[in-house]
Amino acid sequence: MTRVVLMQCELEHRHQSPHLAMCLYARDLRRAGHQVSCALVHPSHLDQAADHFQDCCDLLVLDSIFPFALVSRLKESVNAIVLVGGHNALQHALRGDADLTLVGPGRAALNALAEAFARGTALQGLPGTWFRNREGQIDCGPPLPRARLNQELLPFEPDLDWLYFGPARAPGSNLRIPSIVAEFGCVYNRSTLKDQGLYRNTRPRLPDLPLTERAALLLSEQFISREGGCTFCSLRYSPHVAAANSVELLLTQARYLLGCGARGLSLQTEHPLALLHEFLEGLAAEPTLASACDELHIRTIPWLLLRHRKQLERAIEQCAGLGIHLHLGQVGFEAFDDHGLELFHKGLEATENRRAARLLGELSARYSEHFEGRRGHGLILLHPWSSPASLRENLDAIAADASWMLASIRPDSRVEFYGEWTPLFWKATDEGLTVAAPGRFGWDFRFADAECAEVVAVWSSILAGLPAGDSLLSSRVLDHTLRCYEQHPDPMARRLAYLEVREQLTGQLQPEARD
Repeated sequence: MTRVVLMQCELEHRHQSPHLAMCLYARDLRRAGHQVSCALVHPSHLDQAADHFQDCCDLLVLDSIFPFALVSRLKESVNAIVLVGGHNALQHALRGDADLTLVGPGRAALNALAEAFARGTALQGLPGTWFRNREGQIDCGPPLPRARLNQELLPFEPDLDWLYFGPARAPGSNLRIPSIVAEFGCVYNRSTLKDQGLYRNTRPRLPDLPLTERAALLLSEQFISREGGCTFCSLRYSPHVAAANSVELLLTQARYLLGCGARGLSLQTEHPLALLHEFLEGLAAEPTLASACDELHIRTIPWLLLRHRKQLERAIEQCAGLGIHLHLGQVGFEAFDDHGLELFHKGLEATENRRAARLLGELSARYSEHFEGRRGHGLILLHPWSSPASLRENLDAIAADASWMLASIRPDSRVEFYGEWTPLFWKATDEGLTVAAPGRFGWDFRFADAECAEVVAVWSSILAGLPAGDSLLSSRVLDHTLRCYEQHPDPMARRLAYLEVREQLTGQLQPEARD
Protein backbone atom coordinates (compact mmCIF):
# COMPACT_ATOMS: atom_id res chain seq x y z
CA MET A 1 0.00 0.00 0.00
CA THR A 2 1.17 3.51 -0.84
CA ARG A 3 0.01 6.52 1.15
CA VAL A 4 -0.84 9.09 -1.52
CA VAL A 5 -1.73 12.74 -0.97
CA LEU A 6 -3.28 14.55 -3.94
CA MET A 7 -2.86 18.31 -3.52
CA GLN A 8 -4.08 21.21 -5.65
CA CYS A 9 -3.00 24.83 -5.40
CA GLU A 10 -5.91 27.23 -4.89
CA LEU A 11 -4.94 30.73 -6.02
CA GLU A 12 -8.12 32.66 -6.76
CA HIS A 13 -11.13 30.35 -7.03
CA ARG A 14 -11.52 29.01 -3.51
CA HIS A 15 -15.32 28.74 -3.74
CA GLN A 16 -15.11 26.36 -6.69
CA SER A 17 -14.69 22.59 -6.97
CA PRO A 18 -11.27 20.94 -7.23
CA HIS A 19 -10.02 20.18 -10.73
CA LEU A 20 -11.51 16.98 -12.05
CA ALA A 21 -8.51 14.81 -12.96
CA MET A 22 -7.21 14.25 -9.44
CA CYS A 23 -10.76 13.53 -8.26
CA LEU A 24 -10.88 10.62 -10.68
CA TYR A 25 -7.39 9.43 -9.72
CA ALA A 26 -8.41 9.27 -6.05
CA ARG A 27 -11.12 6.63 -6.66
CA ASP A 28 -8.79 4.50 -8.79
CA LEU A 29 -6.00 4.57 -6.22
CA ARG A 30 -8.35 3.58 -3.40
CA ARG A 31 -9.75 0.69 -5.44
CA ALA A 32 -6.19 -0.51 -5.94
CA GLY A 33 -5.73 -0.63 -2.17
CA HIS A 34 -3.82 2.60 -1.57
CA GLN A 35 -4.52 5.14 1.17
CA VAL A 36 -5.52 8.45 -0.41
CA SER A 37 -6.05 11.95 0.97
CA CYS A 38 -7.08 14.97 -1.12
CA ALA A 39 -6.49 18.63 -0.27
CA LEU A 40 -6.99 22.06 -1.80
CA VAL A 41 -4.33 24.42 -0.44
CA HIS A 42 -4.07 28.20 -0.54
CA PRO A 43 -0.45 29.48 -0.39
CA SER A 44 -1.21 31.35 2.83
CA HIS A 45 -1.94 28.01 4.55
CA LEU A 46 0.80 25.91 2.98
CA ASP A 47 2.62 25.27 6.26
CA GLN A 48 -0.61 24.13 7.91
CA ALA A 49 -1.17 21.62 5.10
CA ALA A 50 2.45 20.42 5.29
CA ASP A 51 2.14 19.84 9.04
CA HIS A 52 -1.07 17.89 8.54
CA PHE A 53 0.51 15.43 6.08
CA GLN A 54 4.06 15.45 7.41
CA ASP A 55 4.17 11.87 8.71
CA CYS A 56 1.37 10.17 6.78
CA CYS A 57 2.46 10.42 3.16
CA ASP A 58 4.69 8.37 0.86
CA LEU A 59 3.85 10.07 -2.45
CA LEU A 60 2.84 13.74 -2.52
CA VAL A 61 1.22 14.49 -5.89
CA LEU A 62 0.97 18.20 -6.75
CA ASP A 63 -0.68 19.95 -9.66
CA SER A 64 1.62 22.08 -11.80
CA ILE A 65 -0.07 25.33 -10.72
CA PHE A 66 2.16 25.30 -7.63
CA PRO A 67 5.05 27.75 -8.20
CA PHE A 68 8.51 26.32 -7.61
CA ALA A 69 8.95 28.08 -4.26
CA LEU A 70 5.87 26.36 -2.83
CA VAL A 71 6.96 22.97 -4.17
CA SER A 72 10.34 23.44 -2.47
CA ARG A 73 8.71 24.31 0.85
CA LEU A 74 6.51 21.23 0.70
CA LYS A 75 9.49 19.07 -0.20
CA GLU A 76 11.36 20.34 2.84
CA SER A 77 8.38 19.85 5.17
CA VAL A 78 6.76 16.58 4.07
CA ASN A 79 8.76 13.37 4.27
CA ALA A 80 7.62 11.99 0.92
CA ILE A 81 8.48 11.71 -2.76
CA VAL A 82 7.18 14.89 -4.41
CA LEU A 83 5.66 14.37 -7.84
CA VAL A 84 4.22 17.14 -10.04
CA GLY A 85 1.73 16.48 -12.83
CA GLY A 86 -0.51 18.56 -15.09
CA HIS A 87 -0.23 20.79 -18.14
CA ASN A 88 2.92 22.53 -16.91
CA ALA A 89 4.68 19.53 -15.38
CA LEU A 90 7.59 19.56 -17.83
CA GLN A 91 8.81 22.98 -16.68
CA HIS A 92 8.92 21.62 -13.13
CA ALA A 93 11.19 18.84 -14.42
CA LEU A 94 13.49 21.32 -16.16
CA ARG A 95 13.88 23.97 -13.45
CA GLY A 96 11.91 22.96 -10.36
CA ASP A 97 12.68 21.04 -7.20
CA ALA A 98 10.23 18.14 -7.49
CA ASP A 99 11.65 14.62 -7.22
CA LEU A 100 9.68 13.49 -10.22
CA THR A 101 7.21 14.84 -12.77
CA LEU A 102 4.54 13.07 -14.79
CA VAL A 103 4.05 14.42 -18.31
CA GLY A 104 0.99 13.26 -20.24
CA PRO A 105 -2.39 11.65 -19.42
CA GLY A 106 -2.17 10.61 -15.80
CA ARG A 107 -4.98 8.25 -14.85
CA ALA A 108 -3.31 4.91 -15.53
CA ALA A 109 0.21 6.31 -15.16
CA LEU A 110 -0.31 7.51 -11.58
CA ASN A 111 -1.70 4.10 -10.62
CA ALA A 112 1.46 2.50 -12.04
CA LEU A 113 3.63 4.83 -9.96
CA ALA A 114 1.74 4.03 -6.74
CA GLU A 115 1.97 0.30 -7.47
CA ALA A 116 5.71 0.58 -8.15
CA PHE A 117 6.27 2.37 -4.84
CA ALA A 118 4.29 -0.28 -2.97
CA ARG A 119 6.47 -2.99 -4.56
CA GLY A 120 9.64 -1.11 -3.70
CA THR A 121 10.70 -0.67 -7.35
CA ALA A 122 12.09 2.49 -8.94
CA LEU A 123 9.69 5.18 -10.09
CA GLN A 124 12.19 6.96 -12.30
CA GLY A 125 12.03 5.70 -15.85
CA LEU A 126 8.40 4.59 -15.75
CA PRO A 127 6.28 5.81 -18.70
CA GLY A 128 5.60 9.54 -18.53
CA THR A 129 8.19 10.31 -15.85
CA TRP A 130 10.82 13.05 -16.06
CA PHE A 131 13.62 13.35 -13.53
CA ARG A 132 17.30 14.14 -12.95
CA ASN A 133 19.58 11.11 -13.20
CA ARG A 134 22.64 10.43 -11.09
CA GLU A 135 24.84 12.45 -13.44
CA GLY A 136 22.59 15.50 -12.98
CA GLN A 137 21.09 15.25 -16.45
CA ILE A 138 17.39 15.64 -17.14
CA ASP A 139 16.09 12.27 -18.25
CA CYS A 140 12.73 10.66 -18.95
CA GLY A 141 10.91 7.38 -19.31
CA PRO A 142 9.03 6.32 -22.45
CA PRO A 143 6.26 8.72 -23.52
CA LEU A 144 2.73 7.95 -22.48
CA PRO A 145 0.24 7.07 -25.24
CA ARG A 146 -1.93 9.83 -26.66
CA ALA A 147 -4.83 10.69 -24.35
CA ARG A 148 -8.27 9.23 -25.08
CA LEU A 149 -11.28 10.81 -23.43
CA ASN A 150 -13.10 7.59 -22.62
CA GLN A 151 -10.04 6.09 -20.95
CA GLU A 152 -9.29 9.21 -18.90
CA LEU A 153 -12.90 9.88 -17.86
CA LEU A 154 -14.52 6.47 -17.46
CA PRO A 155 -15.51 5.04 -15.08
CA PHE A 156 -16.69 8.46 -13.93
CA GLU A 157 -16.85 8.46 -10.14
CA PRO A 158 -14.79 11.44 -8.98
CA ASP A 159 -14.03 11.95 -5.30
CA LEU A 160 -15.06 15.54 -4.44
CA ASP A 161 -14.69 15.21 -0.68
CA TRP A 162 -11.53 17.30 -0.33
CA LEU A 163 -9.87 18.88 2.68
CA TYR A 164 -9.31 22.62 2.45
CA PHE A 165 -6.47 24.71 3.86
CA GLY A 166 -6.99 28.40 3.20
CA PRO A 167 -9.05 31.52 3.90
CA ALA A 168 -12.76 31.23 4.67
CA ARG A 169 -14.65 29.30 2.00
CA ALA A 170 -18.37 28.99 1.30
CA PRO A 171 -19.97 25.78 2.59
CA GLY A 172 -20.42 23.15 -0.11
CA SER A 173 -17.77 24.64 -2.40
CA ASN A 174 -16.37 21.22 -3.34
CA LEU A 175 -19.63 20.47 -5.16
CA ARG A 176 -20.60 23.98 -6.21
CA ILE A 177 -19.75 24.03 -9.93
CA PRO A 178 -17.67 20.93 -10.78
CA SER A 179 -16.23 20.40 -14.24
CA ILE A 180 -17.40 18.18 -17.05
CA VAL A 181 -14.93 17.54 -19.85
CA ALA A 182 -15.72 17.65 -23.57
CA GLU A 183 -12.20 17.56 -25.01
CA PHE A 184 -8.50 17.76 -24.24
CA GLY A 185 -6.19 20.41 -25.63
CA CYS A 186 -7.40 23.31 -27.74
CA VAL A 187 -9.04 23.55 -31.14
CA TYR A 188 -6.88 26.62 -31.93
CA ASN A 189 -3.39 25.33 -32.73
CA ARG A 190 -2.23 27.32 -35.77
CA SER A 191 1.56 27.63 -35.86
CA THR A 192 3.04 30.90 -34.65
CA LEU A 193 6.37 30.50 -36.44
CA LYS A 194 4.77 29.69 -39.79
CA ASP A 195 2.72 32.88 -39.54
CA GLN A 196 6.00 34.83 -39.44
CA GLY A 197 5.07 38.38 -38.35
CA LEU A 198 6.72 39.33 -35.05
CA TYR A 199 8.36 35.91 -34.83
CA ARG A 200 9.88 35.80 -38.32
CA ASN A 201 13.44 35.83 -36.93
CA THR A 202 12.71 33.55 -33.96
CA ARG A 203 14.30 30.10 -34.07
CA PRO A 204 13.17 27.06 -32.06
CA ARG A 205 15.68 25.60 -29.62
CA LEU A 206 16.09 23.20 -26.75
CA PRO A 207 16.42 24.62 -23.23
CA ASP A 208 20.02 25.37 -22.23
CA LEU A 209 20.17 22.47 -19.78
CA PRO A 210 21.94 19.09 -19.51
CA LEU A 211 19.55 16.71 -21.30
CA THR A 212 20.01 13.05 -22.10
CA GLU A 213 19.66 12.14 -25.75
CA ARG A 214 16.21 10.60 -25.25
CA ALA A 215 14.98 13.57 -23.20
CA ALA A 216 16.16 16.00 -25.89
CA LEU A 217 14.47 13.93 -28.60
CA LEU A 218 11.18 13.68 -26.70
CA LEU A 219 11.21 17.38 -25.85
CA SER A 220 11.76 18.22 -29.52
CA GLU A 221 9.08 15.85 -30.82
CA GLN A 222 6.32 16.45 -28.26
CA PHE A 223 6.79 20.13 -27.47
CA ILE A 224 9.07 22.21 -29.68
CA SER A 225 7.84 20.82 -33.00
CA ARG A 226 4.18 21.00 -31.92
CA GLU A 227 4.05 24.73 -31.24
CA GLY A 228 0.78 26.41 -32.15
CA GLY A 229 -2.00 28.54 -30.72
CA CYS A 230 -1.58 31.30 -28.13
CA THR A 231 2.08 31.88 -27.34
CA PHE A 232 1.71 31.93 -23.54
CA CYS A 233 -0.60 28.94 -23.03
CA SER A 234 0.47 25.49 -21.85
CA LEU A 235 -2.50 23.94 -23.69
CA ARG A 236 -0.72 24.72 -26.98
CA TYR A 237 1.30 21.51 -26.53
CA SER A 238 -1.60 19.27 -25.55
CA PRO A 239 -2.90 17.47 -28.65
CA HIS A 240 -6.51 18.33 -29.38
CA VAL A 241 -8.55 15.23 -28.52
CA ALA A 242 -12.33 14.97 -28.84
CA ALA A 243 -14.64 11.97 -28.65
CA ALA A 244 -17.20 10.93 -31.23
CA ASN A 245 -19.72 10.53 -28.40
CA SER A 246 -18.74 13.76 -26.64
CA VAL A 247 -22.31 14.83 -25.79
CA GLU A 248 -23.22 11.45 -24.28
CA LEU A 249 -19.94 11.55 -22.37
CA LEU A 250 -20.90 14.98 -21.02
CA LEU A 251 -24.33 13.71 -19.98
CA THR A 252 -22.74 10.77 -18.16
CA GLN A 253 -20.64 13.22 -16.15
CA ALA A 254 -23.61 15.53 -15.55
CA ARG A 255 -25.79 12.70 -14.25
CA TYR A 256 -23.21 11.68 -11.69
CA LEU A 257 -22.32 15.18 -10.46
CA LEU A 258 -25.85 16.55 -10.29
CA GLY A 259 -26.91 13.33 -8.59
CA CYS A 260 -24.27 14.00 -5.92
CA GLY A 261 -25.73 17.44 -5.25
CA ALA A 262 -23.82 19.76 -7.55
CA ARG A 263 -25.79 22.94 -8.24
CA GLY A 264 -24.19 23.62 -11.60
CA LEU A 265 -21.62 22.47 -14.14
CA SER A 266 -18.53 23.95 -15.80
CA LEU A 267 -18.05 22.73 -19.37
CA GLN A 268 -14.34 22.30 -20.13
CA THR A 269 -13.70 23.02 -23.79
CA GLU A 270 -12.48 26.05 -25.69
CA HIS A 271 -15.24 25.56 -28.28
CA PRO A 272 -18.49 24.83 -26.41
CA LEU A 273 -20.85 26.58 -28.81
CA ALA A 274 -20.57 23.81 -31.41
CA LEU A 275 -22.05 21.20 -29.04
CA LEU A 276 -24.03 23.25 -26.53
CA HIS A 277 -27.38 22.90 -28.32
CA GLU A 278 -27.22 19.11 -28.35
CA PHE A 279 -26.02 18.97 -24.75
CA LEU A 280 -28.86 21.19 -23.56
CA GLU A 281 -31.32 19.05 -25.48
CA GLY A 282 -29.91 16.07 -23.61
CA LEU A 283 -30.50 17.80 -20.29
CA ALA A 284 -34.04 18.74 -21.34
CA ALA A 285 -34.77 15.10 -22.17
CA GLU A 286 -34.16 14.23 -18.50
CA PRO A 287 -36.28 16.71 -16.51
CA THR A 288 -34.80 15.77 -13.12
CA LEU A 289 -31.34 16.41 -14.53
CA ALA A 290 -32.23 19.82 -15.94
CA SER A 291 -34.05 20.89 -12.79
CA ALA A 292 -30.98 20.11 -10.68
CA CYS A 293 -28.72 22.33 -12.77
CA ASP A 294 -28.98 25.98 -11.71
CA GLU A 295 -25.89 27.22 -13.57
CA LEU A 296 -23.85 26.24 -16.60
CA HIS A 297 -20.41 27.80 -17.05
CA ILE A 298 -18.64 27.86 -20.41
CA ARG A 299 -15.60 29.57 -21.93
CA THR A 300 -14.38 30.26 -25.47
CA ILE A 301 -12.03 32.24 -27.73
CA PRO A 302 -12.94 35.75 -29.00
CA TRP A 303 -12.95 34.89 -32.70
CA LEU A 304 -15.04 31.77 -32.03
CA LEU A 305 -17.47 33.92 -30.05
CA LEU A 306 -17.91 36.24 -33.03
CA ARG A 307 -18.22 33.39 -35.50
CA HIS A 308 -20.82 31.50 -33.44
CA ARG A 309 -22.92 34.34 -32.08
CA LYS A 310 -26.19 32.78 -33.25
CA GLN A 311 -25.38 29.51 -31.51
CA LEU A 312 -24.69 31.40 -28.29
CA GLU A 313 -28.00 33.25 -28.46
CA ARG A 314 -29.79 29.98 -29.17
CA ALA A 315 -28.12 28.40 -26.13
CA ILE A 316 -29.13 31.36 -23.93
CA GLU A 317 -32.74 30.88 -24.99
CA GLN A 318 -32.53 27.12 -24.36
CA CYS A 319 -31.10 27.75 -20.89
CA ALA A 320 -33.87 30.25 -20.16
CA GLY A 321 -36.44 27.59 -21.02
CA LEU A 322 -34.76 25.12 -18.66
CA GLY A 323 -34.29 27.59 -15.80
CA ILE A 324 -30.49 27.46 -16.14
CA HIS A 325 -28.34 30.57 -15.80
CA LEU A 326 -25.61 30.51 -18.45
CA HIS A 327 -22.22 32.04 -17.58
CA LEU A 328 -19.66 32.72 -20.31
CA GLY A 329 -16.31 33.52 -18.71
CA GLN A 330 -12.61 32.96 -19.31
CA VAL A 331 -12.77 34.45 -22.78
CA GLY A 332 -9.10 35.05 -23.58
CA PHE A 333 -9.19 38.67 -24.71
CA GLU A 334 -5.67 39.21 -23.28
CA ALA A 335 -5.05 42.54 -25.09
CA PHE A 336 -6.87 45.28 -26.96
CA ASP A 337 -3.96 46.55 -29.04
CA ASP A 338 -2.79 44.97 -32.29
CA HIS A 339 0.80 44.52 -31.16
CA GLY A 340 -0.22 42.65 -28.02
CA LEU A 341 -2.64 40.42 -29.93
CA GLU A 342 0.02 39.55 -32.51
CA LEU A 343 2.54 38.91 -29.76
CA PHE A 344 0.15 36.46 -28.09
CA HIS A 345 -0.89 35.05 -31.49
CA LYS A 346 -4.59 35.44 -30.71
CA GLY A 347 -5.78 35.11 -34.29
CA LEU A 348 -7.63 38.42 -34.57
CA GLU A 349 -7.12 42.20 -34.58
CA ALA A 350 -7.95 44.73 -31.89
CA THR A 351 -11.11 45.92 -33.66
CA GLU A 352 -12.47 42.36 -33.63
CA ASN A 353 -11.46 41.80 -30.02
CA ARG A 354 -13.28 44.98 -29.02
CA ARG A 355 -16.32 43.87 -31.02
CA ALA A 356 -16.35 40.55 -29.13
CA ALA A 357 -16.18 42.41 -25.80
CA ARG A 358 -19.05 44.70 -26.80
CA LEU A 359 -21.09 41.66 -27.83
CA LEU A 360 -20.74 40.12 -24.38
CA GLY A 361 -21.87 43.36 -22.78
CA GLU A 362 -24.87 43.64 -25.11
CA LEU A 363 -25.98 40.03 -24.59
CA SER A 364 -25.53 40.30 -20.82
CA ALA A 365 -27.79 43.35 -20.77
CA ARG A 366 -30.37 41.88 -23.14
CA TYR A 367 -30.62 38.49 -21.41
CA SER A 368 -29.77 39.67 -17.90
CA GLU A 369 -32.08 37.17 -16.18
CA HIS A 370 -30.51 34.16 -17.86
CA PHE A 371 -26.99 35.08 -19.04
CA GLU A 372 -23.82 36.61 -17.62
CA GLY A 373 -20.84 37.26 -19.87
CA ARG A 374 -18.95 40.04 -18.13
CA ARG A 375 -16.94 38.24 -15.46
CA GLY A 376 -13.68 36.34 -15.18
CA HIS A 377 -12.04 37.06 -18.53
CA GLY A 378 -8.37 36.91 -19.46
CA LEU A 379 -6.26 40.07 -19.64
CA ILE A 380 -2.47 40.19 -20.00
CA LEU A 381 -1.72 43.88 -19.77
CA LEU A 382 2.03 43.60 -19.17
CA HIS A 383 4.66 41.77 -21.20
CA PRO A 384 8.29 42.44 -22.15
CA TRP A 385 7.37 44.83 -24.96
CA SER A 386 4.66 46.81 -23.17
CA SER A 387 4.94 50.59 -23.45
CA PRO A 388 3.13 53.57 -21.94
CA ALA A 389 1.34 53.89 -25.30
CA SER A 390 0.12 50.26 -25.20
CA LEU A 391 -1.05 50.68 -21.60
CA ARG A 392 -3.03 53.77 -22.61
CA GLU A 393 -4.51 52.04 -25.66
CA ASN A 394 -5.65 49.07 -23.59
CA LEU A 395 -7.00 51.20 -20.76
CA ASP A 396 -9.02 53.40 -23.10
CA ALA A 397 -10.34 50.47 -25.15
CA ILE A 398 -11.50 48.63 -22.03
CA ALA A 399 -13.11 51.75 -20.59
CA ALA A 400 -15.00 52.29 -23.87
CA ASP A 401 -16.02 48.74 -24.78
CA ALA A 402 -15.61 46.51 -21.72
CA SER A 403 -15.82 48.62 -18.58
CA TRP A 404 -16.59 45.45 -16.64
CA MET A 405 -12.94 44.46 -17.26
CA LEU A 406 -11.49 47.56 -15.59
CA ALA A 407 -11.12 45.59 -12.36
CA SER A 408 -8.70 43.28 -14.19
CA ILE A 409 -6.27 46.13 -14.82
CA ARG A 410 -3.74 45.43 -12.08
CA PRO A 411 0.06 45.30 -11.85
CA ASP A 412 -0.18 41.50 -11.63
CA SER A 413 -2.00 41.32 -15.00
CA ARG A 414 1.23 40.15 -16.60
CA VAL A 415 2.40 37.31 -18.79
CA GLU A 416 3.81 34.26 -17.01
CA PHE A 417 6.52 32.15 -18.60
CA TYR A 418 5.13 28.73 -17.74
CA GLY A 419 7.54 27.05 -20.16
CA GLU A 420 10.78 27.92 -21.92
CA TRP A 421 10.03 26.24 -25.24
CA THR A 422 7.63 28.81 -26.71
CA PRO A 423 8.16 31.48 -29.39
CA LEU A 424 7.31 34.14 -26.80
CA PHE A 425 10.08 32.96 -24.48
CA TRP A 426 12.59 32.49 -27.31
CA LYS A 427 11.99 36.03 -28.61
CA ALA A 428 12.29 37.55 -25.14
CA THR A 429 15.51 35.61 -24.55
CA ASP A 430 16.97 36.69 -27.90
CA GLU A 431 16.38 40.32 -26.91
CA GLY A 432 17.83 39.95 -23.41
CA LEU A 433 14.48 40.43 -21.66
CA THR A 434 14.27 37.24 -19.58
CA VAL A 435 15.47 37.12 -15.97
CA ALA A 436 15.81 34.14 -13.66
CA ALA A 437 12.89 33.67 -11.24
CA PRO A 438 13.58 30.45 -9.30
CA GLY A 439 10.55 30.91 -7.07
CA ARG A 440 8.05 31.24 -9.94
CA PHE A 441 8.36 28.87 -12.90
CA GLY A 442 12.01 29.54 -13.58
CA TRP A 443 11.75 32.82 -15.45
CA ASP A 444 10.34 36.33 -15.38
CA PHE A 445 10.83 39.29 -17.71
CA ARG A 446 11.97 42.87 -17.72
CA PHE A 447 10.55 45.64 -19.89
CA ALA A 448 12.37 46.60 -23.07
CA ASP A 449 10.95 50.11 -22.62
CA ALA A 450 12.54 51.82 -19.60
CA GLU A 451 9.73 54.37 -19.43
CA CYS A 452 7.16 51.56 -19.21
CA ALA A 453 9.14 50.12 -16.30
CA GLU A 454 8.97 53.56 -14.69
CA VAL A 455 5.20 53.89 -15.16
CA VAL A 456 4.51 50.40 -13.81
CA ALA A 457 6.79 50.95 -10.80
CA VAL A 458 5.05 54.24 -9.94
CA TRP A 459 1.60 52.74 -10.48
CA SER A 460 2.43 49.79 -8.21
CA SER A 461 3.98 52.01 -5.55
CA ILE A 462 1.04 54.42 -5.37
CA LEU A 463 -1.44 51.55 -5.32
CA ALA A 464 0.40 49.77 -2.50
CA GLY A 465 -0.05 52.81 -0.27
CA LEU A 466 -3.80 53.10 -0.76
CA PRO A 467 -6.55 51.24 1.11
CA ALA A 468 -7.93 48.17 -0.65
CA GLY A 469 -11.58 47.53 -1.39
CA ASP A 470 -12.43 49.51 -4.53
CA SER A 471 -12.15 47.14 -7.49
CA LEU A 472 -11.70 50.05 -9.93
CA LEU A 473 -9.01 51.82 -7.92
CA SER A 474 -6.11 50.17 -9.75
CA SER A 475 -7.34 51.28 -13.19
CA ARG A 476 -7.85 54.84 -11.91
CA VAL A 477 -4.34 54.97 -10.46
CA LEU A 478 -2.92 53.74 -13.78
CA ASP A 479 -4.86 56.46 -15.59
CA HIS A 480 -3.45 59.14 -13.26
CA THR A 481 0.06 57.73 -13.65
CA LEU A 482 -0.18 57.69 -17.43
CA ARG A 483 -1.47 61.26 -17.47
CA CYS A 484 1.61 62.36 -15.52
CA TYR A 485 3.82 60.55 -18.00
CA GLU A 486 2.00 61.99 -21.02
CA GLN A 487 1.89 65.56 -19.75
CA HIS A 488 5.46 65.80 -18.45
CA PRO A 489 8.15 64.79 -20.96
CA ASP A 490 10.87 65.99 -18.60
CA PRO A 491 11.77 63.15 -16.14
CA MET A 492 12.32 65.56 -13.22
CA ALA A 493 8.98 67.32 -13.74
CA ARG A 494 7.35 63.91 -14.11
CA ARG A 495 8.76 62.77 -10.78
CA LEU A 496 7.24 65.76 -9.01
CA ALA A 497 3.92 65.11 -10.77
CA TYR A 498 3.96 61.51 -9.57
CA LEU A 499 4.47 62.67 -5.98
CA GLU A 500 1.58 65.10 -6.30
CA VAL A 501 -0.71 62.34 -7.59
CA ARG A 502 0.33 60.10 -4.71
CA GLU A 503 -0.48 62.80 -2.15
CA GLN A 504 -3.73 63.70 -3.88
CA LEU A 505 -5.01 60.11 -4.02
CA THR A 506 -3.83 59.31 -0.50
CA GLY A 507 -5.71 62.32 0.84
CA GLN A 508 -8.87 61.47 -1.07
CA LEU A 509 -8.94 57.87 0.11
CA GLN A 510 -8.15 58.24 3.80
CA PRO A 511 -11.00 56.80 5.94
CA GLU A 512 -11.74 60.15 7.55
CA ALA A 513 -11.97 61.80 4.13
CA ARG A 514 -14.60 59.27 3.02
CA ASP A 515 -16.69 59.98 6.14
